[in-house]
Amino acid sequence: MYSKILSAVVLAVTLTACATSNDPRQGGFFGGLHGLMSGSYDDRIQKRQDELAYQKNVNQDLKEQSRVLEGQAQEKESELASAQQRLANMEGDLASLESDVNRLNARSDKQKAELTKLKERIKEQRKRVKRQQAALNELERAGGSSDPERYRVLEQERNRLADEYKKLLEYSQALSNAAN
Repeated sequence: MYSKILSAVVLAVTLTACATSNDPRQGGFFGGLHGLMSGSYDDRIQKRQDELAYQKNVNQDLKEQSRVLEGQAQEKESELASAQQRLANMEGDLASLESDVNRLNARSDKQKAELTKLKERIKEQRKRVKRQQAALNELERAGGSSDPERYRVLEQERNRLADEYKKLLEYSQALSNAAN
């Protein structure tokens, strides 16, 4: 009977030794010996180290992309702030021009009509500047750099407003010279 129990134990140990795994937590004693001797544990460690190195490279690439995108976002924010400042300056220039025009005295009915026309153009220009400022503020709330096409359109409109302001200024100066 003792030999039957011994045979069963030897058979169980032998079958257990056949069950191997690359995972040291599951292989048991004999599986662990097999893993160490066959090099499968070393292969497993190397695969994990390779995966770690790959993940570190991916992480570094993502950090670099993040730095580049942050720099671009700051540049766009700076451009947006500059555009807002130029519009604020234009608003002040229009207020000054309007004040100058209001001081002009027309000598004839034609000059009165011209002054009225100029005042209306200045008023319309101020409305367009206000709309431009509102659009820039909306763009800033939306993230500024998220819509480069919208920013480009607003910049073109600002340039048109600046050109119109120059024309109004020249027209005002011509009326001022005629009134004097």
